[in-house]
Order: sequence, then C-alpha cells, then structure tokens
Amino acid sequence: MAKRVYVVDDEKCIADTLAVILCHAGYDASAFYDAQSALEQAASCSPDLVISDVVMPGMNGVEMVIIFRERHPDC
Repeated sequence: MAKRVYVVDDEKCIADTLAVILCHAGYDASAFYDAQSALEQAASCSPDLVISDVVMPGMNGVEMVIIFRERHPDC
C-alpha cells in the first residue's frame, strides 16, 4: 500500500506540482492550499507524512504540524 502524503502550500502551483511528482514516485499524495483543509481531511484519512510550507496565511506550517503531531502521533 502506498504511503499517504499531504502537501500543504498556499501557492497552488507548488502544492499541485509536488503532489504530482510524489504520485509519479508511487505515493498517494494530496495537495492542500491551507492548513485547516489538511487538518480537516486528516480527521478521516490520516497521512503518513506531511510536507508543508511554513509561511501561510491563517495558520502557519509550524502551528499546523504541532496539531498534526498531537492528533496523529504516527505521522
């Protein structure tokens, strides 16, 4: 089973491109354009790995990863 990867970046082109590259490499990658969307999706489908931009509007990447680690310690 392919590892699930969430790519989180407010620049859609970057998130989409990285997700496509990861999919071609055999990962189950999904792009998200804000931290809240990724956290909401993780509630029902936890990722194995999160790759995130740090500087994003609203919740930044560091804040998001702290929440991910609390809710999904295996991620």
